[in-house]
Amino acid sequence: MPQFSHPAVEAGSGMNPAPDNSTALPEYEVRTHNPSAHTENRLHSDDVALAYGFKGALVPGVTVFSHMTQPLVAAHGSDWLARGTADVIFTKPAYEGDLLRVRTVHAADEGSFALTCVNEQGVELARMSAQLRGSPPAVDARASHAAAAATGERPQVTWELMEIGKPFPSLAWRPTQADNLAWCADVRDDLPIYRAGAAPVLHPGFLLRQANFVLRNRFTLPAWIHTGSRIVFHSAARAGETFEVRAIPEEKWLRKGHEFVRLYVCILRDGRVVAEILHTAIFRPRKAA
Repeated sequence: MPQFSHPAVEAGSGMNPAPDNSTALPEYEVRTHNPSAHTENRLHSDDVALAYGFKGALVPGVTVFSHMTQPLVAAHGSDWLARGTADVIFTKPAYEGDLLRVRTVHAADEGSFALTCVNEQGVELARMSAQLRGSPPAVDARASHAAAAATGERPQVTWELMEIGKPFPSLAWRPTQADNLAWCADVRDDLPIYRAGAAPVLHPGFLLRQANFVLRNRFTLPAWIHTGSRIVFHSAARAGETFEVRAIPEEKWLRKGHEFVRLYVCILRDGRVVAEILHTAIFRPRKAA
């Protein structure tokens, strides 16, 4: 079965599976759903996923990430959504209807957590480290780089067209309360925080999804795989607000026939950074032999 990889794993970043000490937050269980069966990325369809060696359509990484945020948001609410961080790695795929369990423990540092997501067979699908900071870190200088002019064209992605350091056209995004609720329904998250008031906070998985969309806004990608992300929240994003999503490729590499890219992505509201993301994907996966 194909495995995903992320540079943090190979570089020995210190991001390890959750230790076997006492559980800090209640275990979260959810039966996952593939909401992307009809999207442009055909790895979320059975026929194409089979051609790449998977047993069926893949549940999107942003959906698995959404499940993993539920215990954190249940415990820390808008505090984590306004000044938290998360670093997630997807190691094996989730499939439609899988029963997933998310386990969260306190890491060594106060305000830090280690999370794992496993399926019914006990196979680890993803791991995540998260922090609740006293204040967000400084914003990366790349957040102020101007986006490329929109051309209205989306060429099919190639190694040559994925140019390091060259900004993408920006993506405009204005999520409504109904959009946020639809995302929560797709990821089976019923926390009240996403429903409270006229302008509820946006689900963090919905926010991370925009890193996929800004990539898709630049290129046509018939099949690609999200392998990991680091996200830093600078303030809570809310339904009804208008955002600009920018992206710049920072690195690309080849591994076992797959073509990888890591993007720097920032989400801005009125010119101020709401969230920053380092988003890693296989943008041209190798087909199964």
